[in-house]
Amino acid sequence: MHPSQQIRGEKSDILDGKKIALCVTGSIAAVETVKLARELIRHGAEVFIYVTKDALKFVGKDSLLFATGNEVVDKLTGRDEHLEDFDMVLVAPATANVISKAACGIADDAVTTLILANLNKCVFVPTMDERMRKNPILGENIKKLENYCKFIEPLKEEGKLKIPPVESISAEVMHFLRDELRGKKILVIGGAGYERIDDFRIITNLSTGKTAVEIAKYAYYYGAEVKLLMALHSVDVPSFLDTESFDSVESLISRIDSFKEYDAIVVPAALPDFKPEKREGKIKDLEDMEKIRFEETPKFLRELRKKYRGILVGFKAEAGIDEEELVRRARSRMKEYALNIMVANLVEDVKMDYTKAAIIFDDEDIEKFKGRKDMLAKRIVELLVECL
Repeated sequence: MHPSQQIRGEKSDILDGKKIALCVTGSIAAVETVKLARELIRHGAEVFIYVTKDALKFVGKDSLLFATGNEVVDKLTGRDEHLEDFDMVLVAPATANVISKAACGIADDAVTTLILANLNKCVFVPTMDERMRKNPILGENIKKLENYCKFIEPLKEEGKLKIPPVESISAEVMHFLRDELRGKKILVIGGAGYERIDDFRIITNLSTGKTAVEIAKYAYYYGAEVKLLMALHSVDVPSFLDTESFDSVESLISRIDSFKEYDAIVVPAALPDFKPEKREGKIKDLEDMEKIRFEETPKFLRELRKKYRGILVGFKAEAGIDEEELVRRARSRMKEYALNIMVANLVEDVKMDYTKAAIIFDDEDIEKFKGRKDMLAKRIVELLVECL
């Protein structure tokens, strides 16, 4: 077994059965293509490498063969390699030279001939000096190509257009190739909400925000337009997600009118159940701290459901009870807020990357889950696909 087979589907099966041609052109960014190919394979793709002669100045054929397990195509032969049937032709990195050739219909090597034969399947990741990108002729060529194919935005750093992280490129590839949630708008609200005690201190919950980020990622992978609202969190949020921040429960409630446009809202956020009577400045001693009174915060899901009629997924965490009681309480809350799906778990069963949960449906069916948080996120998104 080739080493590439050992990692296939390691992260997900989103690209299972997809054939992707990765076209590598003459940019220093070509050194990232080994990692990019492996990332696509980890999501299930079969990757085939096409290279220009200049690309081989920066990355070797043996490295690319190791990355994919497939022979590297650096010239066309009687096998008609340019007519191979691919789901996507990913040109990464895409130099100004190959972009302009593609726009003009020039096919003078294996890469440009493959592009000419598959223009509607092409996705370009431009990398070059910013001065080249500002050339008006190149700008016209990019606009021309945008009528037929797609572009992934590069990173703009140090006066250059650099290749994005491989996780971002693979996310865009999945977003382009999967249609299950195409045209749907999904809102995910996560992280640890907080309430202010004074101008320096807050009351909050222990939540990493990981589940919310993973749900948003999978919704994006399946083609949805995704908005992620995050409070405090300790996990990285990838740049390909459209993300905004929030703090208190009331700050969320004040935005409910803007949430009506979403087809589904998923709320794994850990929101405070209580808020203190806020003091100005900084509380100086324990005596003053002990005088602070607390009151219950409004229940966000209850307020949201008063105005929102789409698919609503809530989460409920409890501690120190058995599974039967957990399900009973979750069903009660689910009925009270008219939720479509409730995900319930015990805090003692939740770790950084692992969780146990009961997924409860509005017809009272229950699905038990045990495993990685990203796999729970994937399952929740699959359920959204079924609902929408």
